[in-house]
Amino acid sequence: MTLPERIFVIVVESVGDRDAEQMPLLSRTDAGGTRHAPAFSSMLLATTFLARAQELGHYVKLDYIFPADGRRIADDFPEHAIQLDPSPEAFFGSVSGI
Repeated sequence: MTLPERIFVIVVESVGDRDAEQMPLLSRTDAGGTRHAPAFSSMLLATTFLARAQELGHYVKLDYIFPADGRRIADDFPEHAIQLDPSPEAFFGSVSGI
């Protein structure tokens, strides 16, 4: 999948001090161990995702929304499989309290 040049990822609060080398992305791990992270083609889609997720009962411990380079996202976050513009229903499924 080709991502746009600029995307937005959701960074969640971390326990302890911030580490400039590590940004904890909002993610979920599937049964196979793959960590999926949503990314959005606009800030509006990212904030709409968060608002809708909250309406559905999914509490996201938001730290900030980070603009990322879509061309480098796989290198910057190799431990994540990026999902572009997912709905909260598709991303969270039936699990709340993320």
